[in-house]
Amino acid sequence: NYVDTDFVIADDVIEESTKFMDNSEEQQVVFPKIVASGNEKGMRLKPIVDKVVELSGSVCPKVIYIGTASFDRTDKFLLFTKAFSDMGCEIRRLDVSEDETTPSQDEMQELVVEFPDVIMCSGGNTLHALIRWKEVGLDLLIKEASMKGKVLCGGSAGAGCWFSSLHTDSLRPDNAKNKEHVKNDLTEEELADWDYAKISGLGFVDAMFVPHFDATGTNGIKRSEHAEMMMQRDPSTPAIGVEDNAALVIIGDEAHAVSGDGKATCHILVPDESTGDVKTAPLPTNWRAPIPIEEVLEFPEPAKGEHLEDLENYVDTDFVIADDVIEESTKFMDNSEEQQVVFPKIVASGNEKGMRLKPIVDKVVELSGSVCPKVIYIGTASFDRTDKFLLFTKAFSDMGCEIRRLDVSEDETTPSQDEMQELVVEFPDVIMCSGGNTLHALIRWKEVGLDLLIKEASMKGKVLCGGSAGAGCWFSSLHTDSLRPDNAKNKEHVKNDLTEEELADWDYAKISGLGFVDAMFVPHFDATGTNGIKRSEHAEMMMQRDPSTPAIGVE
Repeated sequence: NYVDTDFVIADDVIEESTKFMDNSEEQQVVFPKIVASGNEKGMRLKPIVDKVVELSGSVCPKVIYIGTASFDRTDKFLLFTKAFSDMGCEIRRLDVSEDETTPSQDEMQELVVEFPDVIMCSGGNTLHALIRWKEVGLDLLIKEASMKGKVLCGGSAGAGCWFSSLHTDSLRPDNAKNKEHVKNDLTEEELADWDYAKISGLGFVDAMFVPHFDATGTNGIKRSEHAEMMMQRDPSTPAIGVEDNAALVIIGDEAHAVSGDGKATCHILVPDESTGDVKTAPLPTNWRAPIPIEEVLEFPEPAKGEHLEDLENYVDTDFVIADDVIEESTKFMDNSEEQQVVFPKIVASGNEKGMRLKPIVDKVVELSGSVCPKVIYIGTASFDRTDKFLLFTKAFSDMGCEIRRLDVSEDETTPSQDEMQELVVEFPDVIMCSGGNTLHALIRWKEVGLDLLIKEASMKGKVLCGGSAGAGCWFSSLHTDSLRPDNAKNKEHVKNDLTEEELADWDYAKISGLGFVDAMFVPHFDATGTNGIKRSEHAEMMMQRDPSTPAIGVE
């Protein structure tokens, strides 16, 4: 009878209790801070525990344990808090599963809002926990604590409760305080006679949380498959499936996945409005920083753009910029001997990793003429993904360089011409372009006029650099894997959706570049593609068919 209860806390319901917040820039509190594990064991795995500690801001955080979902059983308390007790953390517990053990409002205020750095909630019966929290007002105290910067964490039920909705086994007959008695009392058939339910959570994150995403319930139904069916019936919000031993970490409006065992991860599920199917994609667990949660929740979505529907038709497009095409815009140049600008200045790496290796980074810095160059990052080839931006610019951000980004992969994010002029021509010492799908990048640059601005910037002496696609684009032609089926914005979904044979069914192509150097660039020269063909050998065959220009293969 409680499955349809709305437990989401309205934004203004505790307005009076948040007057303590100082919203000046120095005192700004980041919230929510959430570590949501797919199972209870996750809260004992070091990478996940380390993330809780890191977010708490304390080497030995104070923890309040709320075991309502496990009916305040002490055995669960001891097991769930073990990693933190082993660290010597001060741990208190709050028992509200039954009226007899529920403290007063003042006592709960002190335990939940004033005392802890971390609020840890157990696994178990989420629906029971949410009902009790609402009855005793604990939900409002948790929200107040979150707005003070306290970390919210837990596994299974203690993870799903933070979301606007969750996929739950709360109606399982043995999901009870006396579960051992129930298991002893019922037959196997009776124990398997139950169904999952979608229930409301507290609403810190607007998504459906699916714990134990890689597990099968005692009813014989896989969590992942049932969650997809549930989304087909109600596609109103995306879903986040978290495997056992993984966790989703949320910091304000950003998120990332953490693997507790090096294998487990999180999955994003979004409904496909055109087909009624559900698209899924696993999240990488190697991101060096969180990315906007809005972007995370769109992870399985493909990029927009008519050209992406039939990219092969653009292989023969000429992207070379004619020498006289920006003659008017280069009148600023003083061609006297003292003021002569050397251009182009290019650092073209064979792969993206090259742009994080010191000898190559040092060369970019040297050519820029600045010990800490200003960098504009253009991530069109990687479809403006924030995870790629953070990885690709790491060496320069570690140096303290000012870095800005220019997103033109889709019309919605493309700035005005004046804004692009300032970002590309006026601001930077270095123009850095990502790896990815070169053909997509070149098409977009030509559509929005970015190619001409890059040429103008180059003629002012700006350094052009990048790896793979972000290197080949500077040449008159390049050897590319742009037609590879998973060379897409939602590559993780594509890899998840296609067979190995389908992923290997593609060929390299020779396409035009911007033409700063009259040669064919071959990135990853010492590598073999997912089609099983060596780059070096295919480039040689390509040159035999078209020997018009020499080639430069970069390992």
